[in-house]
Amino acid sequence: MMQRCSTSLSRLCFRRLLRTPLLVYSIPPIRDVPSGIAHCPLSCSMRMVTSSNDDEFVFDPTLSIQKDAAIHTAKKSFETIVLEYVPAHAPEEARQKVKSYLTQHPIDILITQPKVQITHLEDAESGAETKVSLSPCDLPEALQQARERGMNLVQMGARGDVAYCRIRRESTRILSLIHTELEALREQEEKQQGKGRGGVQAAAKMGELIDHTFRDAVDAHFVGWRSKKIVEDIRRRHPVKLTIKEFQSPECAIGKLREMCQAMQHYAQEKVIYHHFTSIVANDREASITFAPALPMAKSDSWKHIKYPGEKEWTNALRRMEDACRKSGRYGTYAKSNKLKLRSLGQTSYRVDKYGRKMD
Repeated sequence: MMQRCSTSLSRLCFRRLLRTPLLVYSIPPIRDVPSGIAHCPLSCSMRMVTSSNDDEFVFDPTLSIQKDAAIHTAKKSFETIVLEYVPAHAPEEARQKVKSYLTQHPIDILITQPKVQITHLEDAESGAETKVSLSPCDLPEALQQARERGMNLVQMGARGDVAYCRIRRESTRILSLIHTELEALREQEEKQQGKGRGGVQAAAKMGELIDHTFRDAVDAHFVGWRSKKIVEDIRRRHPVKLTIKEFQSPECAIGKLREMCQAMQHYAQEKVIYHHFTSIVANDREASITFAPALPMAKSDSWKHIKYPGEKEWTNALRRMEDACRKSGRYGTYAKSNKLKLRSLGQTSYRVDKYGRKMD
């Protein structure tokens, strides 16, 4: 009797499981079975169906789409980036060197991984790289950080969907790889120009002096684009003069002049444009510095240099300017006013007064 009852219960449980899956199935007590028989409830466990918010392993279908789009963009932009560093008429050996380097170390939009972990940051003044410990971020955010610093995002390695990158100036390293090829190309062009114009001296004729005047209150954006324009004038063999005639104090004038020169030096080193400073003028009326392009010489490489004032020259110029201002009885050509000006900020999500200040 007991074996027949257990067999019927097993068949009933098996048929029930085939028809409808249950999370927990228990056998109700059977009254006909003697009380001495123990009842053991049968259970069938199932994996709970969870939502994507509760599940730790969530499949994101957009990751593969984003990576495919990044690879497509990198393939289209690869040749364009190579042309930025290698002239179109450069030898094929220089082009292959740059392609090999960019394949090993993709920069900016050539990076295809969706996540980026920044490991090193380059100092803008000293050029030294500092190790940092940052959490991974999205690729657009990392590119934005590199653009704000005026540098490149360089991939040093990758693991899965994470690219390990450094923020630094990469143009100097790329140009150093093909420096020999570019020098040979430059010498070849100069020889051709010398033959067509009657010698190197005719080809190395200097242009007219260009005076770039600005105030000591210009911002970093102005310094960035204006410094490139000044160096391009030097590339066209024009002597240039940087002049500050409106300044609040000698420190502000010399400091802003020095900031402009540092930006020019970085850009000139990247583009390999040889020039040197000739004089620094510092008095109570103006602070100025003059640069002259380096003219090629037929039998010597001594003209191939980029020379800027050192710490000693800047210190002496500041001292001369302070002495001149002290003798003339004025500290600067204008004084900055603290008077508030009316400002219109347009539509804002907060209240502002007529001076553009946020109101609580």
